Amino acid sequence: MKKTNTLYCILLLLPFFLFWGSGFILCAQTDSIPADRPEQLSFTPVSGNRSLLTARDSEGNTWIRGRISSDVRGKSVVFQVPSARIYDYELYLYRAGQLLHMPRDHQSERFRGRFPQYHFVAQDSVFCLLMNHDLRGALQVEIRESDSFVSLESSRMLRIGWYYGLALMSVIFNIVFYLIFRDKRFIAYCLLLFTTFLSFFYEDGMFYYLTDGRWTMDYFTIWNICVTAIISLAFTYYFLDLERVLRPYIKGYLLASAILLSGALLQTLTDSLLVFHVVSASCFVFAFAALYLAIRRFRKDVYARFLVLSFSLVVLTGICYVLYAYVDPSKYASFDIGVLRLVSAIEIISISFAIIFKVKALQEENERYRNALNTYLRELELLNNQRPLRENGQAKEMPYLRTKQEIAEELKELYDLTEREIEVLRCIWEGLTNKEIADKLFITVSTTKYHVSNLYLKLDVKNRNQALVLRDTLWT
Repeated sequence: MKKTNTLYCILLLLPFFLFWGSGFILCAQTDSIPADRPEQLSFTPVSGNRSLLTARDSEGNTWIRGRISSDVRGKSVVFQVPSARIYDYELYLYRAGQLLHMPRDHQSERFRGRFPQYHFVAQDSVFCLLMNHDLRGALQVEIRESDSFVSLESSRMLRIGWYYGLALMSVIFNIVFYLIFRDKRFIAYCLLLFTTFLSFFYEDGMFYYLTDGRWTMDYFTIWNICVTAIISLAFTYYFLDLERVLRPYIKGYLLASAILLSGALLQTLTDSLLVFHVVSASCFVFAFAALYLAIRRFRKDVYARFLVLSFSLVVLTGICYVLYAYVDPSKYASFDIGVLRLVSAIEIISISFAIIFKVKALQEENERYRNALNTYLRELELLNNQRPLRENGQAKEMPYLRTKQEIAEELKELYDLTEREIEVLRCIWEGLTNKEIADKLFITVSTTKYHVSNLYLKLDVKNRNQALVLRDTLWT
């Protein structure tokens, strides 16, 4: 099991090392105008946004053409494509029949942008975009008056800030609860919260915002959604207490996770949109697997019902958001990132409270088991003391060792202890150190520490002194 946990940790950390090593790309733009002018090209409507037209020139560049509303002509406006995936483009405007390249304003003096921005006075009704990469998602364009844009962006930042505050607070609380209860549910959900937080942070353009527009991360999305999918299944595993049921399938889970991360690496190396969509769709397989496990326990476990409802809402909203971001933003306008963020906030609050109540219930159940065991052992000890043995016609007191064996069997049954853990526990009760236990049982010191840690967790004790108190409570 220790080897499996080590592989699991390596699997979770691998994508972050790969991502930080290869995901940062410096934005660059040129002032040169391609040989083929836009008016010479044949344009067709953009998929998912028929108000924009697209064409390819002889050099393989993608041109986008759109119109500037008459409401903002002659006014100072802000132009941006509100997508973290579409950033490497150049804006051209017609002025007196001439196609002019507009300089990008990385950071406005009035308001820092979350996406690349252009500030200009709108005159002509037509604008053109020269895309320096393939479209990564559906294309949307915002052209607003400067004052209106500042007001709207302030409102957006306020809503974003509320969500980030909630998410970070939940991460901190789960870390604290893990340190208090030492329950893996908290740390698994903490990792899930963190990767989800990073997804929103990227989609909201906050990396661009914090780095003054100097750096972008092309492959962040594919890596992060893969890691999120992997952790979501691990969280379900711990949250629903599926260790006994799914322990034989751990190797399959690790293999599937490695294949998924290999797909992310392939997309990083090839920059293929097909690979991107295949890997993204594969991530939903992990989410549906988590839902399937919860549905199987729907009738038996109230927390499984809770998980089914919350995860179903998040998954369905996530699918709709993917359709909004990559297929047709006008058709799925009701499922923009703001709606997904709201659903995520509801899920964060709900799951956090569910974990707290579940761990509290388990601790209360363990306490009942311990009290029942203590009562039973006292009765057993009293019975043994009252039942003499006969030897050479004389009464003889029941050996202490027999009671010790019976107690060990009871502990093994109630706390799911292994034979090796029983042996280690007896050594602890004899006052042996880890080194002495290792020598006595012919195992390594690290293996001894692993068994001791498992014993503390299962018996709900913090150290050797409490383990000795437990011994005194049971046998005196």
